[in-house]
Amino acid sequence: MSAVREDRYVDLKKLCDKIAPDMFETLSWILVMNLDLIPREDIDINPNLRFSWLLLDNKYSDAIALGNEIASSENPISKRYKQLFDLDPKLEKTIKVADNFFALAKRRIEVTEKLGIRQF
Repeated sequence: MSAVREDRYVDLKKLCDKIAPDMFETLSWILVMNLDLIPREDIDINPNLRFSWLLLDNKYSDAIALGNEIASSENPISKRYKQLFDLDPKLEKTIKVADNFFALAKRRIEVTEKLGIRQF
């Protein structure tokens, strides 16, 4: 499934319906929209934000490792990660959803970097 980069609106429910309908509830707790608008320092200190960022950045093996770490932790959202790995142990479906879910954010990052806009 290819991502349409010109879309202005991303519907996680529709993406999940196409790829893995049973994952919507779990992914809606995990994936974070508009990551490009969150200061990098906040992403670095928040494991859930960092997990989404790793998926956005195509660092899938790092995302799997972090996801497993969160799933085995006492973090309140760990149950969602446990559910995620029960539904998608290798994150194959999650990666397909994430690629489409984050396509617009990736495009905004590319434009921001090209124009030299800095985030404060």
